[in-house]
Amino acid sequence: MTSIAHISPAARSDEPFWKRHRVSPRLAIMWLWVLVVVLYFAWEAATYRGIFAILAEWQFDRLGQDLPTFNFCLLTMALAWPALAILRRRTLSRDELAASRAHTLSDDDLDDDEWEQEAQLALFSAQDYMHFLLGFGASLGIAALIALLWTLTLPTGTEPPRSFTPGVVGGSEPQEGSARIEGAVRYGRIASFNRGILFFNRTALFAPIVPPKGSDGRVRYFVEFLPVERPDLSAGATISHRTGILVHADLPGALVRLYRYLGYQPIEHYYVLYASAATIRWPYYIIAAQFLLGGLLFGATGLGQWRHVRKLRGDLDYYHSDDWNGADETPSARR
Repeated sequence: MTSIAHISPAARSDEPFWKRHRVSPRLAIMWLWVLVVVLYFAWEAATYRGIFAILAEWQFDRLGQDLPTFNFCLLTMALAWPALAILRRRTLSRDELAASRAHTLSDDDLDDDEWEQEAQLALFSAQDYMHFLLGFGASLGIAALIALLWTLTLPTGTEPPRSFTPGVVGGSEPQEGSARIEGAVRYGRIASFNRGILFFNRTALFAPIVPPKGSDGRVRYFVEFLPVERPDLSAGATISHRTGILVHADLPGALVRLYRYLGYQPIEHYYVLYASAATIRWPYYIIAAQFLLGGLLFGATGLGQWRHVRKLRGDLDYYHSDDWNGADETPSARR
């Protein structure tokens, strides 16, 4: 592939050159910035707030659904772009230098130092691309872990249920956890919300509990119904003594926006009575699975690039080895 004339063993270092290459502090800071951006938007996705929530609600309003994985990747790439652009320019400068040299010189015209410099440029560019793939894949994996760890902060409903009375004006402030509605209350329009990944999908049904007479008219409670209950549901019907798990302000943000369009005005600190602990955690499991799949895709591509980098390192190590020194006794050697 490349013809190399006689090489002086004394001109070579005993240590492989790629081990002499050190990551600069500026490069480390840029990767740290990318990691901070990924972790921040992972937090926004897990808590459904900030720019992530605004973008998701815009999609739900116009597309009928939100795209959490797409939104996460879009936002992280947008804010991490300054650092990634610097990394890209760093790679392009090496590629342009190598391309300009390759355009003016053939492999047979390169002397020993020039050939080694070309190989170094190729390896550094391959390493940058590998670091990006593995780094972004690891960041997605961290985001998946954060989504899973967030489920540990959610109520489990293992304690005895506490009663609360949404049909009474000025009732006491409820607590998160296992809860039971006292008395009969009416609920409003039913909204469905579908979320899943690949072959795993689940549709959740929610309805606002109609505020009692004499209140300010704002919605303080929502209730989740299971899909099997759909045939028995109708807007304006009543429920009584329903047991579930009460969670503070955990309704999908797109549904909050939808209910505002329908004339329901939730208070800032509303509550949702979920049917079970599993239904509370399902959206977080889906987000974690989406992040994990993305991380595995980037990671698998990065491992393929790592094999390419390892081959380039092996070629250069062989170039510095005693085996190559023995081959130098011939007028030329073919790699």
